[in-house]
Amino acid sequence: MQPTPRHRRASLGLFAVCVALYLGLLGPWLISAPSTLAVAAGLILLVALLAWAWRLFGRPFN
Repeated sequence: MQPTPRHRRASLGLFAVCVALYLGLLGPWLISAPSTLAVAAGLILLVALLAWAWRLFGRPFN
């Protein structure tokens, strides 16, 4: 079994930090904001995180 490449581990760590930051701080604040622009920005960030997750986990680890 091959070890996980260093850049892959760094990407997973950065992804985990970004998800924690979004879920713990930015996401709830943006989604519940009275401004339509803030809500749209929160949804755009959520879609960006989902796309990043698909790129990381959508293909098998080598």
